[in-house]
Amino acid sequence: MAVATLAPVTGKAVEQLPEYVVRAWHFENENLDIPADVTLIDREAIDRSLATSVPDLLEAEANLFFSTVSGVTNVSMRGFGEGSGLRSLILIDGQPLNPSDMGRINWEQIPLDSIESIEVLRGGHNVLYGDKALAGVIKIETRRTGEERLDLEGRIASFGTSQASVSGGFGGDLWSVSGGVFKHESDGYRENSASETRNGYLTVGRTFLEGDNLDIRVAFGESELTYPGGLIYQDYQSDPRASGNLGDEGSENRYATLTARWEGQRDWGSWEVLSGYDVNEIDWTFGAGSYGSNDQAGYSLKPRARFEFASLALVSGFDLLYDTLDFTKYLDEARTLVPSESELSERRISPYLLAEHEWTDRLTLSAGARYEWVRYEVDSVTYDQSQLQAFIQTNRGPRPNPNYKTPPDILPDQSFTEVIHQEGMAAEASLNYRLNDTLSLWLGYDRVYRYPVFDKRASYQGFELAENISQDLEAEEGDSYELGLKYVNGLHEFYATVFVLLMENEIIFDPAVASVGSTAKGLNVNLGPVRRFGADVAYLYTAEDWGYSIRLAYVQTEQRAGVGRGYEVPLVPKFHTVSQIWWEPVDCLRLRWVHRYVGERFEGGDFTNQLRKIEAYHLFDAQVEVDASPNCRVFVKVDNVFDRLYAESAFFGSYYPGDGRSISLGVKLNF
Repeated sequence: MAVATLAPVTGKAVEQLPEYVVRAWHFENENLDIPADVTLIDREAIDRSLATSVPDLLEAEANLFFSTVSGVTNVSMRGFGEGSGLRSLILIDGQPLNPSDMGRINWEQIPLDSIESIEVLRGGHNVLYGDKALAGVIKIETRRTGEERLDLEGRIASFGTSQASVSGGFGGDLWSVSGGVFKHESDGYRENSASETRNGYLTVGRTFLEGDNLDIRVAFGESELTYPGGLIYQDYQSDPRASGNLGDEGSENRYATLTARWEGQRDWGSWEVLSGYDVNEIDWTFGAGSYGSNDQAGYSLKPRARFEFASLALVSGFDLLYDTLDFTKYLDEARTLVPSESELSERRISPYLLAEHEWTDRLTLSAGARYEWVRYEVDSVTYDQSQLQAFIQTNRGPRPNPNYKTPPDILPDQSFTEVIHQEGMAAEASLNYRLNDTLSLWLGYDRVYRYPVFDKRASYQGFELAENISQDLEAEEGDSYELGLKYVNGLHEFYATVFVLLMENEIIFDPAVASVGSTAKGLNVNLGPVRRFGADVAYLYTAEDWGYSIRLAYVQTEQRAGVGRGYEVPLVPKFHTVSQIWWEPVDCLRLRWVHRYVGERFEGGDFTNQLRKIEAYHLFDAQVEVDASPNCRVFVKVDNVFDRLYAESAFFGSYYPGDGRSISLGVKLNF
């Protein structure tokens, strides 16, 4: 579904909206010619949204559903609940932003002023994008303009929130440079939910004589989060701003990313090479006595080419990915006593080929396949904790530990080394029929997949499970069928997609799985078949000085095996919608009103649908934006205008409240 920006038409003359170009296939295509559900959010829409983060932007402009649990913000597409973010691939300049474990996606490292555009691709896209592109892909392209510009923004908001950014760029015909710095601080709506983020980025672009472009971008920063924890239902109702812990849970994250894109065109077609490296150093604390360090690194190389013939185009390429994770568990806040440590790695190679055939001027067929080889390796060591401390506390004070030993003994029953090989295949086929200049129909099929992440495969974090390594855990696989319609005509745009997704090996955590000869329980297992069907619909009206849009997502889920057979998948609302109306009564004044609705859903872990449902909610946001001068805009933004009490998520009676009413004041300067 390709959705145009909601920004008003410049000037007073009403013209038909131009056909914009998306990069859903990494190569340029008009939206009516793409057999896929695509939403494009361009730079102007980002600027006008006044959003504070990528999730805020995507909720309002693409109707994506986000939920936050203990600092982890998950995106859900196509009816996935717990762990939904594992099924959606997040790319920034082609480099995966998804962590190699079940940890949080670091949305804070992508300030909105650094983004040129975002594409949301719903549905399976494994052939072109590989693992995790099962429910959708969010492609973030950063700004690489060579135009001279200087942008400054500052805002203050409720709950001790402040935000400031400076960005700019300059260049000429052959060189361009852009960059910026960003800082965000907040005390948080709830007790013990303070956060702080600081980051910066720099991009250098070079255009060669043949027209080839090389862009290199480096980004770096750090963030600190405190996790407020969940509340029982009664406390959630009476005091949603309370905390479920003592303020001793949180994380510190230091990160850096280096990406490069080299692209060009020739008589035979076009090509590009994407490469990247990212590193995340995460120190976390989950209450007294539970400390850990999780250092991740990822490398990628993705060359591809598009070969153009008379009525045929071939897209061919391969992905090389290498991810590592070094985990260290500590017993003390000073991080000197190490009871366990692990090293994990994952290597992938996956070639793919996709063909597009222009059968007639109006009918295009496409089909493709990807094959992927994966190698997991884990080496986890657990030490005898009684030998770690040189001194122990007694009722007479510290005394030498008679068991002290350096290095300590290794516990063989809790230590393991394993190498696992897997391989699999994705496929797709589609048909796009363009009836005329304003209307197209498309049909698509995708064979989708997703491999288990590190901590679904191995119990390396010191928590005893039924097995150290889940040897029988298979990759998630499924079949996705989609039928879509796109209509763009003057002031009106309408998009609709209906889909059926039949999953075979969906992965869940089963706390009842027991270990032979041990009391340990709990393991990630393949749930079995799950069926999802639904629709995504959008209508937009853009007039001379006002506009309206509504986007609606519907999904029905059904577990078809196990203890939850016949029941719905937890944490999945049947409906969620976003609608907005904007009005520009005079050239210098813009008003916007946004309404979001999220339907009721079952609590996380409730696969038999027996617990209290999470209640549905309506949220309203309002904003006023005034052009004080050609270079200065001031704004007021109110989120959750009516201060509605709502829960973003809940697990087994533990509720995570969303933010109450928030008022922000800000100014944007552009030169």
